[in-house]
Amino acid sequence: MKKFSLILTLLLISSLSVTAEVKFKDLPADHWAAKSVYNLVKMGITTGYPDGTFRGKKNITRYETAIFLSKLADKLGGEDLKNVKAELEAIKTEITALKKSGGGTGISGSFEMNNMLANMIASGGISGKGPIVNYRLKTTLNRELGENAGLKVNLDTMDAGYYGATRDLVKEMLDVEGRLRVNPVDLGILGDLMTSPLDVTVTAGPSIIQHMDATGIASSENGICYFRPDTGAVVSTKMWNLEFSGSYLVGAYALDNSGKVDTNYLAASVGYEFQKFPVLNNLKLIGEGSAYIKNPNSGGPKDLRGKIAATSQVNPKVAAGLQVAMCKSDAKGWMVGAELKVSDFIISGGNFLLRGTKVGSEFIPPELAYEEFGETGFDVFTRPLEQSTVNIDAEFDHPLAERLNLKGKGTLRLSGDYGYGQDKPGSRLTGQIGVTYNIANDTSLDAFYRAEQDPTISETTDLTAVGIMYKF
Repeated sequence: MKKFSLILTLLLISSLSVTAEVKFKDLPADHWAAKSVYNLVKMGITTGYPDGTFRGKKNITRYETAIFLSKLADKLGGEDLKNVKAELEAIKTEITALKKSGGGTGISGSFEMNNMLANMIASGGISGKGPIVNYRLKTTLNRELGENAGLKVNLDTMDAGYYGATRDLVKEMLDVEGRLRVNPVDLGILGDLMTSPLDVTVTAGPSIIQHMDATGIASSENGICYFRPDTGAVVSTKMWNLEFSGSYLVGAYALDNSGKVDTNYLAASVGYEFQKFPVLNNLKLIGEGSAYIKNPNSGGPKDLRGKIAATSQVNPKVAAGLQVAMCKSDAKGWMVGAELKVSDFIISGGNFLLRGTKVGSEFIPPELAYEEFGETGFDVFTRPLEQSTVNIDAEFDHPLAERLNLKGKGTLRLSGDYGYGQDKPGSRLTGQIGVTYNIANDTSLDAFYRAEQDPTISETTDLTAVGIMYKF
């Protein structure tokens, strides 16, 4: 669309007065976007949702955009706006054609190549040094099947490229995701009790996969995880300012070659966001209950869990979060964490993260340790936290120039009694500093230096890396 047309359209919209009778439950009068939204309501461009909400944070689809722009074109009129209307109609025609044909198919992804040198400086307690090379290819085949359905097929080589791992193509590298939006009103079920659509996601994937350092010289790479989809289904919806979610999942650990499920994971959660809350500005509360059930027909072990999380955007630059998870009333079965995020930290564009987590010594029962892998959470290097540890993580990035960013992260892992040393199990200290240079919009060059100390085995190692990533 021509720049002149866009400017003219925006000027016409902003010049309208706001006397709309409609008042959305989730849009306070003093919200920064309230005037513009109610201008559009007065014009008849939007009416919000049947439950009286506007849902300003919800993603908008291309079809909804087409309807919005078409209504806008009909309302504007005028000789000078013929070009605007013609272009909007062209967009609507194009999207309608896509919808009739079942949508389009797109391929996207990234290719990453890394060259690393282990223990360039470190010499204390190391088992060796030398170069390491790896690559990672990620691709996504995305097919839109209509306005309310889609399918994704993903390929991820992870650490199978010169990195010491042999991965099964079908069971580990591929995953599939199907998306469907169902409106109970259209199906004629539940009457008017439920007017909000249900978002259904069905996945088939290998679950979390952990890298084990085959070289024996890159200790800080040992345990890094690749987050892949589970196998199962998730249903979510939103009603009366409440967000509901239910899931039934099985991990790759629960499937054998016959496809028989060994372990079942069921979870349900509900969230509510307070638009106005003293001091914290807004506050979102989430409660979750879950259960791991292994071999239910033969009376296998089970684990019931509960979690409460609170997040708040204290102001435009500061966000905070707190969570408590538990599998038993005893504090040994608890995990407690807090997080602070600051944007525009020190300089414009800088971001800073600080997180603290304490994991009880009995947070995961021994008989389900394999099935509940990752339940403890992860540090900033995507390594799983251990039981009976206290963890402090920090991460930052600061722009140095238009295309150059300084990045750093670190984690300090203490024993359950807040100790650090040879006789303190779980002790670990890892720090990394590096830069990212954006060669082009789709290509970046990364370099970093990482050092790690493990006092329990009197080992200090380091890792120097240079890599390039291309996104397509």
